[in-house]
Amino acid sequence: MSHDTNTSSTVEKAFAILDLVHAKGATGLSLGEVSKEIGVAKSTAYRYLNTLEKLEVVERDRDDRFFLGIKLIDLASGLLSQSRFRSAAIPHLEELSTHTPETIHLAVRSGSDMVYLARIDGSHALRMASRIGARAQMYCTALGKCLLANVSEKAVDEIMSEGLEPRTPKTITDPDALRRELDEVRARGFAIDNEENEMGVRCMGAPVFNYTGAVIGAVSISGPVGRLTHEKCLEVAPQLQEAARRISRRMGYST
Repeated sequence: MSHDTNTSSTVEKAFAILDLVHAKGATGLSLGEVSKEIGVAKSTAYRYLNTLEKLEVVERDRDDRFFLGIKLIDLASGLLSQSRFRSAAIPHLEELSTHTPETIHLAVRSGSDMVYLARIDGSHALRMASRIGARAQMYCTALGKCLLANVSEKAVDEIMSEGLEPRTPKTITDPDALRRELDEVRARGFAIDNEENEMGVRCMGAPVFNYTGAVIGAVSISGPVGRLTHEKCLEVAPQLQEAARRISRRMGYST
């Protein structure tokens, strides 16, 4: 990790630990693993972990393995509730939900991934891996393809260079095929995920713009392929795009 003289290496180490603990998920990390991963003595790693535990951003189980703490939920909830974009979008997501029984999402780009900001379940319950605050790849989701279709070619190349791992047998893993897909997204104004992220689930998404004309997020409708057929996608596309346009206008975009 390179160190800027205007930043704190201690804070950087603390966040490096949080990233590691987050990456391990339900298995957690031991003191020795943290020490090895961030390249510090066990005594130093212990001081970091002990402080983070007192701050409740990590917690320890009876086997002395460390996990993300409850305080992070409070912080994340505060961020989401204060997000101007999310607040501006919610009324329009709720309006869209009156026109479809399917699940609605709002997401933004975060590095080479996207992050779910909001989810509104429809009248038909749909079990999906998505949850507010969760990350997902962009190349295999309708929301993500909306975001990818509106970034620079350099950014697309960098994201694809990280690999296009198949999430399902239908995931687009060929870079040229993905570029053609992104061209189609730009041309028609919305994206479709045809069971590319989860088998049995089809999604369609539309981009949201800000006052500069830059894409800042996307909104989607998700449902089982038996209900959200290709014909149904074309039927509800105008309503999805209208919701995205209204959110865009709330963010200062003028057409």
